[in-house]
Amino acid sequence: MSVKLISRIILYPLCMYVAIWCWGGFRDAFEDMQLDRFGVELDDEEEKPVEVSGEAVKSDKAYDLDEVNRMLSNAPPAKVEKKRPVKTGSPPRDGKTNQVETTGDTKPPEKKGGMMAYFFGMLAALIVFALLVARDVSTFAGERVGGNYLTKSDKSRKADMYEEAESIWANGAYVDAINSFREYLRVFPGEYHVHKRIAEIYEKDLVSFRAAAMEYEEMLVMDIPPARWGWVAIHLCNLYSGKLDDTERALALLHRVANECGDTPPAAKARDRLAKIAAG
Repeated sequence: MSVKLISRIILYPLCMYVAIWCWGGFRDAFEDMQLDRFGVELDDEEEKPVEVSGEAVKSDKAYDLDEVNRMLSNAPPAKVEKKRPVKTGSPPRDGKTNQVETTGDTKPPEKKGGMMAYFFGMLAALIVFALLVARDVSTFAGERVGGNYLTKSDKSRKADMYEEAESIWANGAYVDAINSFREYLRVFPGEYHVHKRIAEIYEKDLVSFRAAAMEYEEMLVMDIPPARWGWVAIHLCNLYSGKLDDTERALALLHRVANECGDTPPAAKARDRLAKIAAG
């Protein structure tokens, strides 16, 4: 497991955990602030006195006692001397009396600071998470696009080089065509069809059977399917037994094809030829 994968497995859940934890702290602090503000408003309402036209309402008990005394004495009620109430002080200009003055911000500074710390912590965790996701997405997209571009470039380069060599062969420059195919193999080694094309030019165009046999020998050491390997060996057997007049190598190669290629068509053909040779 790579280091990048391990870091992603750790960082993604960590960022989400920090964001969720900070969100919970921010929510709790905000709710506490709202409860504190509501409590202060309730206290203010309880401390307000009941006033009628700026004067406090007199007690009902005092009124009842005067009425009872008048009734008992059967005397006419005495004139009540109007007295101006004694001013104890000018009321506040805003009309509020005995109120606790509160400001718009009722939460303590430490609570406000804690709430903002939670908020910024959550914001930072979400930003880090977004940056990680953006980086991984851009990297993945870049690798896909870059890989497709390189693959397409290799295929295009192979096609261009092969077509160039074929065009040289078409102009009758067989040696130059072989050199162009060799250059292709130097850049892209292990291409079976290019080796076969070189062998065909040696055999058919340059009539150099020994060089063609050597090219086919190189193809036999390549990692190719058994059936294809068998057909290359059969063709080489024909060169050895015919143009090169080397029957011993041809027979040895026929035995290899019959023994090593299993139930493939070239193996069946090699066994049939060996049977005819044995029958005389």
